[in-house]
Amino acid sequence: MKKTLVLVLVALGASLLGLTQEEGCTLSGRLGMEFEFVPTPPATIEVNTTITLGLMFAGASVESRTVLSLDGLEEEHFKMGVDLGGVALTTGMRFDPCFSKYWFEVRGGCCPFDLGALFLVENLAATCEPEDFTVGLVLDMGLAFDSGFFVHSLTGFGVEDLYHLIDEDPATELTAVAGWWFEEELLQMGFAGECLRTESIVVFDELGFAWSQFYASYTWLEPVVELGARVRLNSVFALEWAELILGVTIDPVGLRSITRFDWGGFLSQEIDVSISFSGIRLYSHTLFDFTGLISETIGFELGF
Repeated sequence: MKKTLVLVLVALGASLLGLTQEEGCTLSGRLGMEFEFVPTPPATIEVNTTITLGLMFAGASVESRTVLSLDGLEEEHFKMGVDLGGVALTTGMRFDPCFSKYWFEVRGGCCPFDLGALFLVENLAATCEPEDFTVGLVLDMGLAFDSGFFVHSLTGFGVEDLYHLIDEDPATELTAVAGWWFEEELLQMGFAGECLRTESIVVFDELGFAWSQFYASYTWLEPVVELGARVRLNSVFALEWAELILGVTIDPVGLRSITRFDWGGFLSQEIDVSISFSGIRLYSHTLFDFTGLISETIGFELGF
């Protein structure tokens, strides 16, 4: 199976390279590296290094994300995609460090409709133990109107954590589970304007209603100031947590703060700082709670 997957990726890469040469497209990309420091009681620190590389050409893209620790390779993520003029194909693999996941996604549609499907094969066994493969499927349907209103539906079979597909965090992924049956349904509705964005998300699992989330933000321009709030309710409609979001961007510096709390008080604080100049972005991400620092991430990204 591994040899077949490798041959498929090589064939796809060769076809994309041929397409690039035929069209004479200019190559562009990005290179990044970040270091994550996680304090571990009583007096040690875990250090993880992530190296990212992305190349884009002729409507095609190749991306790699490598996670290293002091013990060696932790994870390797590899993704390839191509846009065929209205239909986008994407495939990827993960090693941690042995082969653990393969997925393939197709997406397309005609305004205002957007349709997609994601198929995955994942190993549920412990790292480098005898394989225990399972399969999963996500059906994706959406509507987006010129007025700014949108509706989005994700249906998962054999997978959980559908929210990780839309949270825009590259470190989060779907969670595969044993079996081939319905696991989750995610409904997303909202409005996205030039300054105002509102969004509501409702998630159902095999037991019924699981949780809901509501988000609203307003952005002022010149300088860019974002003010928002996000609230999540659990399965009994009680407050799970709420977040206050404040972002300020005065070129070339950007600052974003997310404060999370519940009825009991303060839960955690996230602070993001970035500086962009000459195609280079320097950034840091700090996460702490009332007990102290949870993690500190610093990194850079170079565009070319």
